[in-house]
Amino acid sequence: MDRYLTGLFMTDASHGVPFDDFVFRLLVAFLVGQLIGWAYRNAHLGLSYSQGFVQSLVLLAMVTCVVMTIVGDSLARAFGLGAALAIVRFRTPVKDARDTVFLFLSVASGMAAGSGQVGVAAISGICVCAVAIHLKRVSFGARSDKDGLLRLRLGGTPDDRRLLDEVLARHCAEVQLTAVRVLEGAQDLAFELGLRDNDGADALIRDLRSLTTVSGVTLLAHARSGDGQ
Repeated sequence: MDRYLTGLFMTDASHGVPFDDFVFRLLVAFLVGQLIGWAYRNAHLGLSYSQGFVQSLVLLAMVTCVVMTIVGDSLARAFGLGAALAIVRFRTPVKDARDTVFLFLSVASGMAAGSGQVGVAAISGICVCAVAIHLKRVSFGARSDKDGLLRLRLGGTPDDRRLLDEVLARHCAEVQLTAVRVLEGAQDLAFELGLRDNDGADALIRDLRSLTTVSGVTLLAHARSGDGQ
């Protein structure tokens, strides 16, 4: 059995890794990728947070592990992989980081099969695809099920800001001011928030627009992995 697995995972005696070693490497890449994704999720400060990008960090760590196993110390394989990825990337417009990961995996699996490392192609394809489905089902990287981005323009006095805060506190379980732009006699504000009620967006917007010093109210819901992706 060991000899059979060795034949599937090695093209010759000088290249490839044992079956149990390859699986262990994939597991380490998966765990470290999750750690990186968790750290990114908690350290991110901007407004461009993407759950898909966080999941891509995990998948890319695993795919890179597969690629390094395939390439080994072969310069020819390294150039072949680079050429294949360049052709695919040039011909295929990619807008989602996860799409890039799957393109990378497809090319790497093809190289593994073509170089005789059938076991690497099969195990890596199964593992990475299973992890991708797992990450989507558990919504890994999501900050909150009710996250949204609120933007508005506020004018007036400190009392008007107090009224704004009261409205936000009434409708939101979580409110965090993320950006402020000071204008003449007004401020443009951006908030990350979590609504107390899934259907409370309309009530929040209605109450905000009832404030005479608030204008330009926009509420954007953050896309989640299960929403048509």
